[in-house]
Parts: sequence; C-alpha cells; structure tokens
Amino acid sequence: MQGHTVYHGIVSMFLRKILSCLLLGTALNSANASVTLVGSRIIYPGTASSVDIQFKNGDNIPYLIQAWFDDGDVDAQPQQISSVPFIITPPVFRIQPKAGQVARVVFSQSRSLPQDRESMYWFNMLQIPPAEKTTTGKQNAMTVMLRNRIKLFYRPAGMGKPDNILQGITVRSLFDKQRGNGIEIDNAQPWFASLVAVNLQVGQQTHLCDPEMVAPFSQQTCWFPNTKQRLQGVGTVRIDAINDQGARISERYSIHLP
Repeated sequence: MQGHTVYHGIVSMFLRKILSCLLLGTALNSANASVTLVGSRIIYPGTASSVDIQFKNGDNIPYLIQAWFDDGDVDAQPQQISSVPFIITPPVFRIQPKAGQVARVVFSQSRSLPQDRESMYWFNMLQIPPAEKTTTGKQNAMTVMLRNRIKLFYRPAGMGKPDNILQGITVRSLFDKQRGNGIEIDNAQPWFASLVAVNLQVGQQTHLCDPEMVAPFSQQTCWFPNTKQRLQGVGTVRIDAINDQGARISERYSIHLP
C-alpha cells in the first residue's frame, strides 16, 4: 500500500478506553494491518457527488475502523480538523472477519478549492482490534492499534487526467558550493507529481536523491549527497513516480551538467 505510516506505540487499556470514548486513536506500523484499502490513493473528480472506498478484512476477528481526513498535520486528531472540506460516512464502523465494507467520501463544499489545479488531503484509517481477555476473564492490559494514511486528490471538473505525469516534467541541472550537484524538477501541469525516486547517471557513476511530491505549477530541487565536486558533461536523469492506478512508472531525461 502506497501511503504514509505513523508510529505512535502501544496504547494501554486505560488509555484505550478513553480513546474509544473520544473516538481518537494512535498508530503503529501498518505493514501487518489486517484491514486493507482497495487502492493506494483516492481520486475525487469534481463532477462526482461522492466516491466510495472499499475496505477488506483478511483476519479471523472483527475490527473497529475509524476514518477521517487531515490537511497534512499527521498529529491532528479527528475532532481538531475543521479545514478539510471532505467527510466520510460512516466515520466509525465495525468490519466483520473475512468481510468487506464500503465507506463514502463526500465533498462538503465547506470551503472552495482551486479549479485550475488539483488539491490534496490525507485520508486516515485507524484499525482497532477487540479487547483481549486473559484466562481469568480480565481484559489484557495492552491493545495494539494500526493506522495508515493515503492521499486524496481533488481533481476539478474539466481537467481530465494525465496520461503520463512524467512526460510533462522538465529538469535542469544545478550546482551549489555548499550542497553540491542537484536538479530542479519543474511540474508545469495542474496535477500533483508523486515522485518516489530520482537518480542521475554520469558516465559509470549513479547518484541518488530522495524526492518529494511536486505540487501543480511548481518546482522542487533535489540535491545529490556526496557530490561536492562539480559534475560535468551530459548525464541521464531517471525519475520514478506513482500514477493514478498506484503503479510505478519511470521516465528518462538527458541533461547537460553545468
């Protein structure tokens, strides 16, 4: 699953009771999560009245699922977020063993969004297991909760979708005495470019940098560590990205180094 996983530790039984009452939650690594989402991102077309999200429980026990959106603050709890114009119904539900569940995302229109470019928010899913009991009938003192975040992209009506987001990307080389060699990635398109890898091939050497997502009509500079010496000549930049279907795509660009 493509998304961002948050690590918050193990929640005590006492704290869990409080969190259950307040519908709050913290998270552990979701790599072993039993409840999964169908798809690695949510695309919300501007023409849609709602979008469905499918959940699947591959485990033999039921779970309580809490879902909400945030605008990028990973620590924000559901009751603290009022700036996100998307709601999910139901926000809390029970998913049975080996079963599926559908939740609905609705654009609340509580705030207007740009119509010339995509907007992005984060969808959160908290998986809460049933309380375990010991042989004496008492509840176990520890409960593990799993949380995962994936991106929601709001795509205004009439914008269409990119056939290949990387074909609209341009790159140019940079050099800085302090940072070394880098490239500027220009996304002159109305869609977000979800980059996952960037490498520069110069002769027999390959240099890697850790990219971030490039917002619509914006640039990002990716610096290659340990390249204090100015690289020269012609190089090849390879960029990997994630498309609408969650698949990994790549594109190569020829670049003249400064």
